[in-house]
Amino acid sequence: MSFRAWLSARFFLFFLTWSVYLAYWGIWLLGSGFRATDVGVIVTAGLVSRSISVAYLYPLLCRLASLRLLAGLLAWGSAVLSLLYLTATELTSMVLVSVLVGACYPLIMPLSETLATVGAEEGHADYGSVRYWGSAGFIVGLAISGLVDAAAGSDALVWEFIAGCTLLAVVGLIQPRGVVLGRVDPGRGGRRGLLANRTYLLCLVVSLLLQGAHGVYYAFGASYLGSLGVSHLGVSVLLAFPVVFELLLFKYAVRLLGKRTLPGLFALATAASLLRWGMLALPLPLSLVIASQVLHAGTFALTHFAHAQAVRLHVPQNLWATAHGLYASVAMSLGVGLATAAAGPVYAGSPRAAFLVMAVMCLPCLPLAGALAASLRNRRTVTESVEATS
Repeated sequence: MSFRAWLSARFFLFFLTWSVYLAYWGIWLLGSGFRATDVGVIVTAGLVSRSISVAYLYPLLCRLASLRLLAGLLAWGSAVLSLLYLTATELTSMVLVSVLVGACYPLIMPLSETLATVGAEEGHADYGSVRYWGSAGFIVGLAISGLVDAAAGSDALVWEFIAGCTLLAVVGLIQPRGVVLGRVDPGRGGRRGLLANRTYLLCLVVSLLLQGAHGVYYAFGASYLGSLGVSHLGVSVLLAFPVVFELLLFKYAVRLLGKRTLPGLFALATAASLLRWGMLALPLPLSLVIASQVLHAGTFALTHFAHAQAVRLHVPQNLWATAHGLYASVAMSLGVGLATAAAGPVYAGSPRAAFLVMAVMCLPCLPLAGALAASLRNRRTVTESVEATS
């Protein structure tokens, strides 16, 4: 199997399982007898575990083992740990299982991003062409989850997750052709070096705010749509609908956005976020709520693409794995977890107010994008001065 096909299959299967874990886990937990406050605790525990794991454990594993070996170990570890969900019936045991799964399963995401960055740099596949399959897997997963929930009930959703993790583990046994996937050793102080890089730090902070603002949508989006009178199948369709536009953005990202600056990309993502969460904070008819879902291409996919560009252009190659791990930890885990914890009680009182909190969370990204533009201008000025005197 070619590297491109192998990595595309990994993205597809991971995001198929991720769709259950992200969009339907709250429904499964509620259907299993847990209260809304319990769901918040369980989800937050998993997110905090994920944040710590991808920040510290993932870079360590990249130093100890090859990327190829990790691709198999993490997939099989996730498949085995997913079975523990079948044994957890109390809040304490479910929190413990969420912490264990959160420490292993989400590591597959930064690993896949690192593999994609390596493949793009070596000319085996451009980033968008393989990440595109992740979005496709998410759409298929949402469709399957909706059908499973409608036909067999929410209890069956955990079996869908277990089956998807097992298929991903099987793909991990395949050896891709034409690429050597060795160890990535960032050396000592890799994380400190990244945070000392002003350009990358600004990109990371903006990504944290923009991705974190999805917290309420991830945790309660399905329930919110259901409260608007949407059927089980309709919720599945509406959750998949925005991912179609995410998929299209990844597929044509290089063609449409390849020449735009990083500040420009983040400014566009911020504008989309303010509009999307601002619309959901208003008492709009269902048709406009559905229309706002198109903006997911800007709030999530554009932010994700911009960060990937920042890593490739402004981070040394030996720190790519560390950068992707830090992004997954800070932006995709800690940011989402803190936003969920903060907005969860607000959502219980008023769902629209919770979405307004998400919009306010994005406001600082506009001046931060301006600071990023200034930082890049200063770097160019310094570089030109050094070249002129050399």
